[in-house]
Amino acid sequence: MYLMRKTIFHVLYGLGVAMAVSLTPLSGYGQTDTLKLTVKDAVNMAIQQNLMQKVSELELKKKEEKVGEYYAALYPNIKATGSYSRYLELPVIFIPEGTFGPGSGGAMKIGYDNSYSGGFSATLPIFMMNIYQSIRMGKTDVEISAEKMRENQINLTASVKNTFYNLLLLEQSYQVIEMSYQNAQANLENIQKLNASGMVSDYDAIRIKVQVDNLYPTLMQTKNTYNNLLNIFKVLLNVNDTIPVTLDHSELSTVTLEEIASPTEVWQQDNTTLRQLELSRKMIGIQEKMVRSSSLPSLVAMGNYQYQAQANDFKFNDYRWVPTSLVGLQLNIPIFSGFAVRKQLNQVKISAQQLDMQMEFTRSNLSAQVQNSVNAINTAIKKVESAQGNVTLAQKGYAIAQTRYNTGQATLLELNDADNAMMQARLNLIQAQFEYLNARNEYEKITGQSALPTPAN
Repeated sequence: MYLMRKTIFHVLYGLGVAMAVSLTPLSGYGQTDTLKLTVKDAVNMAIQQNLMQKVSELELKKKEEKVGEYYAALYPNIKATGSYSRYLELPVIFIPEGTFGPGSGGAMKIGYDNSYSGGFSATLPIFMMNIYQSIRMGKTDVEISAEKMRENQINLTASVKNTFYNLLLLEQSYQVIEMSYQNAQANLENIQKLNASGMVSDYDAIRIKVQVDNLYPTLMQTKNTYNNLLNIFKVLLNVNDTIPVTLDHSELSTVTLEEIASPTEVWQQDNTTLRQLELSRKMIGIQEKMVRSSSLPSLVAMGNYQYQAQANDFKFNDYRWVPTSLVGLQLNIPIFSGFAVRKQLNQVKISAQQLDMQMEFTRSNLSAQVQNSVNAINTAIKKVESAQGNVTLAQKGYAIAQTRYNTGQATLLELNDADNAMMQARLNLIQAQFEYLNARNEYEKITGQSALPTPAN
Protein backbone atom coordinates (compact mmCIF):
# COMPACT_ATOMS: atom_id res chain seq x y z
CA MET A 1 0.00 0.00 0.00
CA TYR A 2 2.88 2.34 0.70
CA LEU A 3 4.15 2.02 -2.88
CA MET A 4 0.70 2.74 -4.22
CA ARG A 5 0.44 5.91 -2.15
CA LYS A 6 3.95 6.85 -3.31
CA THR A 7 2.95 6.29 -6.93
CA ILE A 8 -0.12 8.48 -6.63
CA PHE A 9 1.94 11.16 -4.88
CA HIS A 10 4.42 11.27 -7.78
CA VAL A 11 1.58 11.66 -10.23
CA LEU A 12 -0.10 14.46 -8.29
CA TYR A 13 3.25 16.21 -7.86
CA GLY A 14 3.63 16.41 -11.64
CA LEU A 15 0.16 17.75 -12.38
CA GLY A 16 1.21 21.39 -12.01
CA VAL A 17 3.53 21.09 -15.01
CA ALA A 18 0.73 19.93 -17.22
CA MET A 19 -1.60 22.70 -16.06
CA ALA A 20 0.93 25.37 -17.14
CA VAL A 21 0.24 24.67 -20.86
CA SER A 22 -2.76 26.05 -22.76
CA LEU A 23 -3.60 25.06 -26.31
CA THR A 24 -5.91 26.13 -29.11
CA PRO A 25 -8.85 23.96 -30.23
CA LEU A 26 -8.15 20.87 -32.23
CA SER A 27 -9.89 20.25 -35.50
CA GLY A 28 -10.48 17.07 -37.41
CA TYR A 29 -11.78 14.94 -34.52
CA GLY A 30 -15.41 14.17 -34.02
CA GLN A 31 -17.21 13.90 -30.74
CA THR A 32 -17.16 10.10 -30.69
CA ASP A 33 -13.86 9.25 -32.40
CA THR A 34 -11.31 7.53 -30.18
CA LEU A 35 -7.99 9.33 -30.17
CA LYS A 36 -5.21 6.73 -30.14
CA LEU A 37 -1.88 8.25 -29.17
CA THR A 38 1.74 7.27 -28.95
CA VAL A 39 4.00 9.58 -27.00
CA LYS A 40 5.28 11.05 -30.28
CA ASP A 41 1.72 11.65 -31.46
CA ALA A 42 0.99 13.53 -28.24
CA VAL A 43 4.14 15.66 -28.57
CA ASN A 44 3.35 16.46 -32.20
CA MET A 45 -0.18 17.51 -31.32
CA ALA A 46 0.97 19.76 -28.49
CA ILE A 47 3.67 21.44 -30.59
CA GLN A 48 1.15 22.17 -33.33
CA GLN A 49 -1.48 23.62 -30.99
CA ASN A 50 0.35 25.17 -28.05
CA LEU A 51 -0.48 28.83 -27.66
CA MET A 52 2.70 29.72 -25.78
CA GLN A 53 4.66 28.23 -28.64
CA LYS A 54 2.73 30.49 -31.00
CA VAL A 55 3.52 33.44 -28.75
CA SER A 56 7.25 32.71 -28.96
CA GLU A 57 7.00 32.41 -32.74
CA LEU A 58 5.34 35.82 -32.94
CA GLU A 59 7.96 37.24 -30.62
CA LEU A 60 10.63 36.02 -33.02
CA LYS A 61 8.85 37.68 -35.94
CA LYS A 62 8.59 40.91 -33.95
CA LYS A 63 12.33 40.89 -33.29
CA GLU A 64 13.00 40.29 -36.99
CA GLU A 65 10.86 43.31 -37.82
CA LYS A 66 12.90 45.30 -35.30
CA VAL A 67 16.06 44.48 -37.24
CA GLY A 68 14.35 45.87 -40.34
CA GLU A 69 13.65 49.04 -38.40
CA TYR A 70 17.36 49.38 -37.57
CA TYR A 71 18.27 48.89 -41.23
CA ALA A 72 15.79 51.64 -42.17
CA ALA A 73 18.07 54.16 -40.46
CA LEU A 74 20.62 53.63 -43.27
CA TYR A 75 18.19 54.85 -45.93
CA PRO A 76 17.44 58.48 -46.75
CA ASN A 77 14.92 60.20 -44.54
CA ILE A 78 12.70 62.33 -46.78
CA LYS A 79 9.81 64.45 -45.58
CA ALA A 80 7.54 67.12 -46.94
CA THR A 81 6.92 70.24 -44.88
CA GLY A 82 4.45 73.06 -45.08
CA SER A 83 3.56 75.95 -42.82
CA TYR A 84 1.29 78.96 -42.53
CA SER A 85 1.62 81.79 -40.03
CA ARG A 86 -0.11 85.13 -39.53
CA TYR A 87 1.47 87.98 -37.70
CA LEU A 88 -0.80 89.76 -35.27
CA GLU A 89 1.88 92.40 -35.10
CA LEU A 90 4.52 92.60 -37.82
CA PRO A 91 8.13 92.33 -36.70
CA VAL A 92 10.25 95.48 -36.75
CA ILE A 93 13.85 96.44 -37.27
CA PHE A 94 15.54 99.38 -35.72
CA ILE A 95 17.34 101.76 -38.05
CA PRO A 96 19.84 104.22 -36.61
CA GLU A 97 18.95 107.90 -36.83
CA GLY A 98 20.11 109.61 -40.05
CA THR A 99 20.81 106.37 -41.89
CA PHE A 100 18.80 107.47 -44.89
CA GLY A 101 19.14 111.18 -44.34
CA PRO A 102 17.97 113.71 -41.80
CA GLY A 103 14.96 112.64 -39.79
CA SER A 104 15.24 109.00 -40.87
CA GLY A 105 15.61 106.10 -38.51
CA GLY A 106 13.65 104.46 -35.74
CA ALA A 107 11.50 101.34 -35.85
CA MET A 108 10.36 99.99 -39.21
CA LYS A 109 7.85 97.18 -39.74
CA ILE A 110 8.88 94.45 -42.15
CA GLY A 111 7.12 91.56 -43.89
CA TYR A 112 3.44 90.81 -44.51
CA ASP A 113 0.57 89.61 -42.42
CA ASN A 114 0.50 86.12 -43.95
CA SER A 115 3.49 83.85 -44.49
CA TYR A 116 3.50 80.56 -46.41
CA SER A 117 6.17 77.92 -47.04
CA GLY A 118 6.33 74.41 -48.47
CA GLY A 119 9.02 72.05 -49.59
CA PHE A 120 11.01 68.87 -49.11
CA SER A 121 13.96 68.00 -46.92
CA ALA A 122 16.19 64.93 -46.86
CA THR A 123 18.95 63.53 -44.70
CA LEU A 124 21.25 60.58 -45.36
CA PRO A 125 23.62 59.12 -42.77
CA ILE A 126 27.10 58.68 -44.21
CA PHE A 127 28.97 57.63 -41.10
CA MET A 128 27.05 56.78 -37.93
CA MET A 129 28.60 53.81 -36.16
CA ASN A 130 25.77 53.44 -33.65
CA ILE A 131 23.41 52.43 -36.47
CA TYR A 132 25.58 49.44 -37.39
CA GLN A 133 25.87 48.42 -33.74
CA SER A 134 22.08 48.64 -33.39
CA ILE A 135 21.71 46.27 -36.34
CA ARG A 136 24.16 43.81 -34.75
CA MET A 137 22.28 44.04 -31.47
CA GLY A 138 18.97 43.43 -33.22
CA LYS A 139 20.30 40.34 -34.99
CA THR A 140 21.60 38.95 -31.70
CA ASP A 141 18.21 39.61 -30.12
CA VAL A 142 16.66 37.54 -32.93
CA GLU A 143 19.02 34.68 -32.05
CA ILE A 144 17.97 34.92 -28.40
CA SER A 145 14.28 34.83 -29.33
CA ALA A 146 14.87 31.80 -31.56
CA GLU A 147 16.61 30.04 -28.69
CA LYS A 148 13.76 30.91 -26.32
CA MET A 149 11.32 29.43 -28.83
CA ARG A 150 13.43 26.28 -28.90
CA GLU A 151 13.44 26.23 -25.09
CA ASN A 152 9.64 26.44 -25.01
CA GLN A 153 9.44 23.53 -27.42
CA ILE A 154 11.83 21.43 -25.35
CA ASN A 155 9.93 22.16 -22.13
CA LEU A 156 6.61 21.42 -23.82
CA THR A 157 7.95 18.10 -25.11
CA ALA A 158 9.18 17.13 -21.65
CA SER A 159 5.86 18.11 -20.07
CA VAL A 160 3.82 16.06 -22.52
CA LYS A 161 6.07 13.03 -22.07
CA ASN A 162 5.93 13.29 -18.28
CA THR A 163 2.14 13.43 -18.29
CA PHE A 164 1.95 10.55 -20.78
CA TYR A 165 4.23 8.38 -18.62
CA ASN A 166 2.24 9.22 -15.48
CA LEU A 167 -0.92 8.06 -17.21
CA LEU A 168 0.73 4.81 -18.21
CA LEU A 169 1.94 4.32 -14.66
CA LEU A 170 -1.54 4.79 -13.23
CA GLU A 171 -3.15 2.63 -15.89
CA GLN A 172 -0.76 -0.26 -15.29
CA SER A 173 -0.96 0.17 -11.53
CA TYR A 174 -4.75 0.01 -11.71
CA GLN A 175 -4.57 -3.23 -13.66
CA VAL A 176 -2.22 -4.77 -11.09
CA ILE A 177 -4.37 -3.71 -8.13
CA GLU A 178 -7.50 -4.90 -9.95
CA MET A 179 -5.90 -8.30 -10.50
CA SER A 180 -5.03 -8.53 -6.81
CA TYR A 181 -8.58 -7.48 -5.96
CA GLN A 182 -10.01 -10.18 -8.22
CA ASN A 183 -7.69 -12.75 -6.66
CA ALA A 184 -8.82 -11.67 -3.22
CA GLN A 185 -12.48 -11.95 -4.27
CA ALA A 186 -11.88 -15.44 -5.66
CA ASN A 187 -10.16 -16.45 -2.42
CA LEU A 188 -13.06 -14.96 -0.46
CA GLU A 189 -15.60 -17.08 -2.34
CA ASN A 190 -13.48 -20.20 -1.87
CA ILE A 191 -12.91 -19.59 1.84
CA GLN A 192 -16.59 -18.82 2.42
CA LYS A 193 -17.44 -22.25 0.95
CA LEU A 194 -14.79 -23.92 3.07
CA ASN A 195 -16.04 -22.05 6.13
CA ALA A 196 -19.61 -23.15 5.49
CA SER A 197 -18.44 -26.78 5.47
CA GLY A 198 -16.41 -26.23 8.62
CA MET A 199 -13.01 -26.72 6.97
CA VAL A 200 -11.70 -23.23 7.82
CA SER A 201 -12.29 -20.99 10.82
CA ASP A 202 -14.51 -17.92 11.01
CA TYR A 203 -11.34 -15.92 11.60
CA ASP A 204 -9.99 -16.78 8.12
CA ALA A 205 -13.30 -15.83 6.53
CA ILE A 206 -13.34 -12.47 8.33
CA ARG A 207 -9.69 -11.78 7.52
CA ILE A 208 -10.07 -12.38 3.78
CA LYS A 209 -13.21 -10.19 3.76
CA VAL A 210 -11.22 -7.37 5.38
CA GLN A 211 -8.50 -7.75 2.72
CA VAL A 212 -11.05 -7.39 -0.08
CA ASP A 213 -12.62 -4.36 1.57
CA ASN A 214 -9.19 -2.72 2.05
CA LEU A 215 -8.23 -3.16 -1.59
CA TYR A 216 -11.38 -1.58 -3.02
CA PRO A 217 -10.72 2.05 -1.86
CA THR A 218 -7.16 1.84 -3.23
CA LEU A 219 -8.55 0.59 -6.53
CA MET A 220 -11.05 3.46 -6.70
CA GLN A 221 -8.45 6.04 -5.70
CA THR A 222 -6.15 4.89 -8.49
CA LYS A 223 -9.00 5.06 -11.00
CA ASN A 224 -10.02 8.55 -9.92
CA THR A 225 -6.42 9.80 -10.05
CA TYR A 226 -6.08 8.39 -13.56
CA ASN A 227 -9.31 10.05 -14.73
CA ASN A 228 -8.26 13.40 -13.23
CA LEU A 229 -4.87 13.27 -14.91
CA LEU A 230 -6.46 12.21 -18.20
CA ASN A 231 -8.67 15.30 -18.06
CA ILE A 232 -5.58 17.45 -17.57
CA PHE A 233 -3.86 15.61 -20.44
CA LYS A 234 -6.81 16.47 -22.68
CA VAL A 235 -6.47 20.10 -21.67
CA LEU A 236 -2.76 19.92 -22.43
CA LEU A 237 -3.54 18.70 -25.95
CA ASN A 238 -6.77 20.70 -26.06
CA VAL A 239 -8.86 17.67 -26.89
CA ASN A 240 -12.56 17.91 -26.23
CA ASP A 241 -13.29 16.22 -22.89
CA THR A 242 -15.94 14.03 -24.57
CA ILE A 243 -13.40 12.40 -26.90
CA PRO A 244 -12.13 9.02 -25.65
CA VAL A 245 -8.35 8.77 -25.49
CA THR A 246 -6.28 5.60 -25.46
CA LEU A 247 -2.51 5.46 -24.96
CA ASP A 248 0.01 3.20 -26.62
CA HIS A 249 1.31 0.79 -23.96
CA SER A 250 4.48 -0.02 -25.88
CA GLU A 251 6.27 2.77 -24.01
CA LEU A 252 6.27 0.45 -21.01
CA SER A 253 6.10 -2.99 -22.57
CA THR A 254 8.97 -2.33 -25.00
CA VAL A 255 11.23 -0.20 -22.82
CA THR A 256 14.78 -0.29 -24.19
CA LEU A 257 17.20 -0.10 -21.28
CA GLU A 258 20.25 1.89 -22.36
CA GLU A 259 22.87 2.88 -19.87
CA ILE A 260 24.57 6.25 -20.28
CA ALA A 261 28.22 6.84 -19.58
CA SER A 262 29.37 9.88 -17.64
CA PRO A 263 28.58 12.83 -19.88
CA THR A 264 31.29 14.96 -21.45
CA GLU A 265 31.11 18.71 -21.80
CA VAL A 266 29.68 18.31 -25.30
CA TRP A 267 26.11 18.47 -23.95
CA GLN A 268 26.63 22.14 -23.06
CA GLN A 269 26.55 23.03 -26.75
CA ASP A 270 22.88 22.08 -26.98
CA ASN A 271 21.68 23.24 -23.57
CA THR A 272 19.26 26.06 -24.26
CA THR A 273 19.90 27.90 -20.97
CA LEU A 274 23.64 28.14 -21.62
CA ARG A 275 23.08 29.13 -25.23
CA GLN A 276 20.84 32.00 -24.17
CA LEU A 277 23.43 33.16 -21.64
CA GLU A 278 26.15 33.02 -24.27
CA LEU A 279 24.02 35.12 -26.62
CA SER A 280 23.32 37.57 -23.80
CA ARG A 281 27.07 37.84 -23.25
CA LYS A 282 27.47 38.58 -26.94
CA MET A 283 24.80 41.27 -26.60
CA ILE A 284 26.77 42.95 -23.81
CA GLY A 285 29.85 43.04 -26.05
CA ILE A 286 27.81 44.85 -28.70
CA GLN A 287 26.47 47.26 -26.08
CA GLU A 288 30.04 48.14 -25.12
CA LYS A 289 30.88 48.90 -28.75
CA MET A 290 27.73 50.99 -29.06
CA VAL A 291 28.68 53.08 -26.03
CA ARG A 292 32.17 53.59 -27.41
CA SER A 293 30.74 54.56 -30.81
CA SER A 294 28.93 57.48 -29.16
CA SER A 295 32.35 59.15 -28.83
CA LEU A 296 33.05 58.84 -32.55
CA PRO A 297 32.28 61.55 -35.13
CA SER A 298 29.11 61.26 -37.20
CA LEU A 299 28.56 62.58 -40.71
CA VAL A 300 25.18 63.25 -42.27
CA ALA A 301 24.34 64.57 -45.75
CA MET A 302 21.35 66.87 -45.98
CA GLY A 303 19.33 68.74 -48.59
CA ASN A 304 16.35 71.10 -48.65
CA TYR A 305 14.12 72.53 -51.37
CA GLN A 306 11.47 75.05 -50.38
CA TYR A 307 9.01 77.65 -51.74
CA GLN A 308 8.08 80.72 -49.69
CA ALA A 309 5.50 83.50 -50.11
CA GLN A 310 4.17 86.42 -48.04
CA ALA A 311 1.07 88.60 -48.53
CA ASN A 312 -1.40 90.74 -46.67
CA ASP A 313 -4.44 89.19 -48.35
CA PHE A 314 -5.59 85.75 -49.56
CA LYS A 315 -5.39 86.32 -53.32
CA PHE A 316 -3.22 83.33 -54.06
CA ASN A 317 -3.00 84.06 -57.76
CA ASP A 318 -1.15 87.27 -56.98
CA TYR A 319 1.42 85.64 -54.74
CA ARG A 320 5.03 85.57 -55.76
CA TRP A 321 6.56 82.26 -54.68
CA VAL A 322 10.31 82.32 -54.13
CA PRO A 323 12.26 79.05 -54.25
CA THR A 324 15.19 78.29 -51.96
CA SER A 325 17.38 75.19 -51.87
CA LEU A 326 20.49 73.91 -50.18
CA VAL A 327 22.69 70.84 -49.82
CA GLY A 328 25.35 70.21 -47.26
CA LEU A 329 27.13 67.99 -44.81
CA GLN A 330 26.77 67.97 -41.07
CA LEU A 331 29.69 66.75 -39.00
CA ASN A 332 29.30 66.14 -35.29
CA ILE A 333 32.41 65.55 -33.18
CA PRO A 334 31.76 64.71 -29.50
CA ILE A 335 34.28 66.47 -27.29
CA PHE A 336 33.07 66.28 -23.73
CA SER A 337 29.92 64.64 -22.30
CA GLY A 338 30.51 65.08 -18.61
CA PHE A 339 32.09 61.60 -18.21
CA ALA A 340 28.75 60.00 -19.18
CA VAL A 341 30.42 57.63 -21.66
CA ARG A 342 32.89 56.47 -19.01
CA LYS A 343 30.07 55.75 -16.56
CA GLN A 344 28.11 53.88 -19.21
CA LEU A 345 31.16 51.75 -20.01
CA ASN A 346 31.60 50.94 -16.33
CA GLN A 347 27.98 49.77 -16.17
CA VAL A 348 28.45 47.54 -19.21
CA LYS A 349 31.61 46.01 -17.72
CA ILE A 350 29.80 45.28 -14.46
CA SER A 351 26.96 43.63 -16.40
CA ALA A 352 29.54 41.50 -18.21
CA GLN A 353 31.07 40.40 -14.89
CA GLN A 354 27.63 39.53 -13.52
CA LEU A 355 26.78 37.48 -16.58
CA ASP A 356 30.12 35.65 -16.51
CA MET A 357 29.47 34.64 -12.90
CA GLN A 358 25.93 33.57 -13.75
CA MET A 359 27.22 31.45 -16.63
CA GLU A 360 29.81 29.78 -14.40
CA PHE A 361 27.20 29.00 -11.73
CA THR A 362 24.66 27.78 -14.30
CA ARG A 363 27.22 25.56 -15.99
CA SER A 364 28.19 23.95 -12.67
CA ASN A 365 24.56 23.53 -11.61
CA LEU A 366 23.54 21.98 -14.92
CA SER A 367 26.55 19.65 -14.87
CA ALA A 368 25.36 18.34 -11.51
CA GLN A 369 21.83 17.91 -12.86
CA VAL A 370 23.09 16.02 -15.90
CA GLN A 371 25.20 13.71 -13.76
CA ASN A 372 22.25 13.13 -11.41
CA SER A 373 20.00 12.28 -14.35
CA VAL A 374 22.62 9.84 -15.67
CA ASN A 375 22.82 8.21 -12.24
CA ALA A 376 19.01 8.05 -12.12
CA ILE A 377 18.88 6.37 -15.54
CA ASN A 378 21.48 3.74 -14.65
CA THR A 379 19.91 3.12 -11.23
CA ALA A 380 16.47 2.74 -12.78
CA ILE A 381 17.84 0.17 -15.24
CA LYS A 382 19.13 -1.97 -12.37
CA LYS A 383 15.78 -1.58 -10.56
CA VAL A 384 13.88 -2.68 -13.69
CA GLU A 385 16.09 -5.74 -14.14
CA SER A 386 15.75 -6.66 -10.47
CA ALA A 387 11.99 -6.04 -10.46
CA GLN A 388 11.48 -8.27 -13.51
CA GLY A 389 13.07 -11.20 -11.68
CA ASN A 390 11.09 -10.48 -8.52
CA VAL A 391 7.79 -10.53 -10.45
CA THR A 392 8.55 -14.03 -11.73
CA LEU A 393 9.45 -15.25 -8.25
CA ALA A 394 6.42 -13.61 -6.64
CA GLN A 395 4.06 -15.23 -9.16
CA LYS A 396 5.55 -18.64 -8.44
CA GLY A 397 5.32 -17.97 -4.71
CA TYR A 398 1.65 -17.06 -4.92
CA ALA A 399 0.82 -20.17 -6.94
CA ILE A 400 2.57 -22.35 -4.34
CA ALA A 401 0.88 -20.57 -1.43
CA GLN A 402 -2.55 -20.97 -3.02
CA THR A 403 -2.01 -24.70 -3.54
CA ARG A 404 -0.73 -25.13 0.03
CA TYR A 405 -3.67 -23.26 1.50
CA ASN A 406 -6.23 -25.26 -0.50
CA THR A 407 -4.67 -28.48 0.77
CA GLY A 408 -4.52 -27.21 4.36
CA GLN A 409 -0.71 -26.94 4.47
CA ALA A 410 -0.62 -23.13 4.81
CA THR A 411 -2.48 -20.45 6.71
CA LEU A 412 -4.56 -17.63 5.27
CA LEU A 413 -1.89 -15.24 6.46
CA GLU A 414 0.67 -16.94 4.23
CA LEU A 415 -1.69 -16.75 1.27
CA ASN A 416 -2.35 -13.03 1.86
CA ASP A 417 1.34 -12.35 2.21
CA ALA A 418 2.03 -14.11 -1.08
CA ASP A 419 -0.71 -12.12 -2.82
CA ASN A 420 0.59 -8.82 -1.42
CA ALA A 421 4.13 -9.75 -2.42
CA MET A 422 3.02 -10.45 -6.00
CA MET A 423 1.13 -7.16 -6.23
CA GLN A 424 4.06 -5.28 -4.71
CA ALA A 425 6.51 -6.88 -7.16
CA ARG A 426 4.38 -5.87 -10.15
CA LEU A 427 4.00 -2.32 -8.85
CA ASN A 428 7.74 -2.16 -8.25
CA LEU A 429 8.36 -3.10 -11.88
CA ILE A 430 5.96 -0.48 -13.20
CA GLN A 431 7.46 2.17 -10.91
CA ALA A 432 10.99 1.27 -12.02
CA GLN A 433 10.01 1.52 -15.70
CA PHE A 434 8.36 4.86 -15.00
CA GLU A 435 11.47 6.15 -13.22
CA TYR A 436 13.64 5.10 -16.15
CA LEU A 437 11.47 6.83 -18.75
CA ASN A 438 11.28 10.04 -16.74
CA ALA A 439 15.02 9.99 -16.01
CA ARG A 440 15.74 9.77 -19.76
CA ASN A 441 13.17 12.51 -20.35
CA GLU A 442 14.93 14.78 -17.85
CA TYR A 443 18.34 13.98 -19.36
CA GLU A 444 17.15 14.84 -22.87
CA LYS A 445 15.58 18.05 -21.59
CA ILE A 446 18.74 19.29 -19.87
CA THR A 447 21.07 18.34 -22.71
CA GLY A 448 18.79 19.86 -25.33
CA GLN A 449 18.28 16.50 -27.01
CA SER A 450 14.55 16.10 -26.44
CA ALA A 451 12.84 14.32 -29.28
CA LEU A 452 11.02 17.03 -31.15
CA PRO A 453 9.27 15.20 -33.98
CA THR A 454 8.19 17.14 -37.01
CA PRO A 455 4.40 17.41 -37.14
CA ALA A 456 2.90 15.21 -39.81
CA ASN A 457 1.28 16.94 -42.76
